[in-house]
Amino acid sequence: MLAIILIVQRNVFSCHCYLILGLLVQNRIQAIQNFCDTMPPRVLIVVGSMPSIHRSALVAHSAEAMFNLVNDVASYPEFLPGCTDSRILDTSAQSMKASLLVAKAGIKQWFTTHNVLEPGKSIQMQLVDGPFRSLTGGWTFSALSEEACKIELNLEFEFSNKLAEMAFGKVFNSLATSMVTAFTDRARSVYA
Repeated sequence: MLAIILIVQRNVFSCHCYLILGLLVQNRIQAIQNFCDTMPPRVLIVVGSMPSIHRSALVAHSAEAMFNLVNDVASYPEFLPGCTDSRILDTSAQSMKASLLVAKAGIKQWFTTHNVLEPGKSIQMQLVDGPFRSLTGGWTFSALSEEACKIELNLEFEFSNKLAEMAFGKVFNSLATSMVTAFTDRARSVYA
């Protein structure tokens, strides 16, 4: 994981800012902390390693029903804002490899994930191809009763470069942020 650490050193005569970029591997965390301890008084701000999205909702449908809805990738273009096409590349009872075409404001981008399926419980996603250096996360479905559950979407992502982030960042954030709402709305129409 990449972290950005900003150290602001202030004294009467000057103000200096230092940026330290480092990989947060357990042994390096201590090295960075030791370095910071040797600095004069400062403000230390650690900015998270990768952007992440965390959304959840309580729904009046079973965990199994919501799992089936989210796992129905072929239907995404019918209701998911910004998703204009989807392709199932490979599927089995335990996994699926699928691609989505996301488009908004003239920007179009395919991305492909390998999804590990635990029916009625979770869908874990891992990037195969797309404008990301990294994309991991997934859906969890926690039964509250036979007819209600909590759905959660957790994603961590990092774009492959600044150009990809500038071109596709807002589109992806908008899509990912609206997904839980889109699926709860879809459940109301499908399971009504």
